[in-house]
Amino acid sequence: MGQAGETPGRPDEAGLGARLVALGGLELGEFDAVPSGPAGASAPAGAPVVRTGEARKRAWRRTRLISAGVAVAVLGFFGTAAYLFVNVGGRSPSAAPPPRKSYPAVSAPVAVGPQPVNQGVRTEDDLHLVCSNWYHPSAPRFRGDSPHPILISEDGGAEVDYRTTRTLNQAAFAGSSAQRRAWAPEPRHAQLVACLDLTGPGRPIRDCTSGSTALPLVEGKYRLTVYEVSSHRKVVDRTLTGADRTCPFVILSSAGDTLFSAVKDRQLYDLLRERVEG
Repeated sequence: MGQAGETPGRPDEAGLGARLVALGGLELGEFDAVPSGPAGASAPAGAPVVRTGEARKRAWRRTRLISAGVAVAVLGFFGTAAYLFVNVGGRSPSAAPPPRKSYPAVSAPVAVGPQPVNQGVRTEDDLHLVCSNWYHPSAPRFRGDSPHPILISEDGGAEVDYRTTRTLNQAAFAGSSAQRRAWAPEPRHAQLVACLDLTGPGRPIRDCTSGSTALPLVEGKYRLTVYEVSSHRKVVDRTLTGADRTCPFVILSSAGDTLFSAVKDRQLYDLLRERVEG
């Protein structure tokens, strides 16, 4: 029991201080103690100090100030780090110019067409070049009275890369001298070149045997194109099927895996006579 004149202490004073500490307040001794008794009375030694409402406000303000300071420091740290990351390595990506789109190189079109040979015709090989997109400006023109001398250049086939001269013997050597000059001319006198080229197979005909070799014979499809030697001007362009359906006496190794029916002399003569003798 307390003595007379003493002010009895409230039983929850110590518990209130402990709860404030548990709620994150600062240490109790950091603030001036305000006695809970009559004004001016000193608290007994060792008694817990209870904060007044003003003390709690000051503690709350100080806590906010400390929290704000920590937040400012954290923001400053991350801002500095971001600045160094962007600027130490060079310009920021947003400041860099956009990459230029690359476009494929477009080459100027190259003119493709017959090319002149800057020398006169000397041999049959010079005339075979006409079938390979060449011409001889110095050759005789295809004009004037007949005959108009012609050379027939035949493709050697898929297995070879050369051309051969084909002569229509009956037209060249069984008639007049004028026909001979027209169908078997000296190369330098030729006005025309007829290019005979195999273009593909047609219907099967039969199998041909020569010794131990047996090959199928099919229709040969051909293209006949006649050019003026001096200009490469096209005079005739026809397609035809080889009418010679007989098997050859000897099967050459250059024949490949298939035999094609050949174009007969009469076929060529009928197609070319108007241009040569007309």
